[in-house]
Amino acid sequence: MADSKYSKNKNLWRKTYNIGPTRRPPVIESFVDSVSQITYSLDLQKILRHRDFFRIIKLSASFIAPTPPLVLGEYDEDLIHFNNESYKSFNYNFTFSSNPIVVYTQGTAASSQPNTENINIFGISKNTNGGVVGLSAPYSGTIRYRAAYAPSYPSYFTGSMTSIAPTAGTFVASIFADIPDNESFITASWAPLASSNPYVFMTPYEDNSNFDGNVALTGSPGTLSNSGEVIEISAPMSSSIYVLAVQ
Repeated sequence: MADSKYSKNKNLWRKTYNIGPTRRPPVIESFVDSVSQITYSLDLQKILRHRDFFRIIKLSASFIAPTPPLVLGEYDEDLIHFNNESYKSFNYNFTFSSNPIVVYTQGTAASSQPNTENINIFGISKNTNGGVVGLSAPYSGTIRYRAAYAPSYPSYFTGSMTSIAPTAGTFVASIFADIPDNESFITASWAPLASSNPYVFMTPYEDNSNFDGNVALTGSPGTLSNSGEVIEISAPMSSSIYVLAVQ
């Protein structure tokens, strides 16, 4: 009697439910993060597209840019040998990329020509290859030149094979150049150095056809600082003065 409710074919009365597409079995893949070395597992059946994985690094506010490489200026130093001469031309040991500043100091006088320690040294001309230096009297012995060029100052320099202190090895220096207006002193000023008591090399030049470069230059006592000095001139002049201040 109970079976008559469904007639003879019970399948006609079977209830069905739409549960959507059949779920595919998971496809698990693992990968290792190359930075953290952590292993991750992903079900590829749940991923619509494959893309490479990237790690995004957030820069903190205290990020410090890398220090730029040290840039050296161009520098040359050597001896000029005199044999009872009052002027001489010379060449640097290399060609400068721009006209350098050149200063001179007296070296060792020959024993055959004593009492020549107080000669005046003055530049006559200079270029990227060399220069001409003049003296107030004939001289036998050596004169030391120091030539320096940098795009900006203060700058680092490296001494040459013949350099002596304070320009041996690596050092920092600034320069100054001026043309006095028939004056007997000038106030030299250069880009500040760390040292408050730098070595100062100064040379007058006979480069304006004024014939007044044959003078002595001295630093005025108590005026030297890390950025300048008052320079006294033994006689009024209107030609160039070049200064190299070395830390």
